[in-house]
Amino acid sequence: MKTIFNPLLKFDDKTLLITGIVSVIVVFLTAYYFGLQTDSLFHFALIDSEDSLTKIILSTLMVYAINVAVFFIFGKIINRKTRLIDIVNPILISQITSIFLLITAEIPIISDSQEQIMNSVKNQSLEIEPLVLLIITMYSFFSLAVSAYGIAILYNGFKTATNMKNWRHIVIFALLLLSLMITMQIL
Repeated sequence: MKTIFNPLLKFDDKTLLITGIVSVIVVFLTAYYFGLQTDSLFHFALIDSEDSLTKIILSTLMVYAINVAVFFIFGKIINRKTRLIDIVNPILISQITSIFLLITAEIPIISDSQEQIMNSVKNQSLEIEPLVLLIITMYSFFSLAVSAYGIAILYNGFKTATNMKNWRHIVIFALLLLSLMITMQIL
């Protein structure tokens, strides 16, 4: 069970790095195909029609680079022996879960339900079909579980890389992740 939430314990650094890079490329391509781009870890935004492919690639790389830099500095504060690859791998591997979120959001029954909810909000209507509400609720729970799993992979990988045990460090990790997610989305 431990390797399910921390697959970084099972594989060597090189395999994890290659898998992480491939997963980020797949996430990028999948998101781009659906008209989205990564604007923070575990979050996507609609692509602006004026944005060039180069701009989208650079902004996506910036998201990962900033997260790696911040968590690497924090990792070094916790444990001077923390290696860069030990921070890069959990960040990249945790993004595999995003593939499932992107693909499931495009299942017709889910995307149609999301569109109906958005139209109800736009029209300020309170009339939502019970089946649509049920589908969106189930999808929301699924998305939450998948996102939580991605965050668990990131947390456990970081914890292993830095030998983090102090509860204060855990709180700082959570606050850093939340702050980075919010800040990157605003920028």
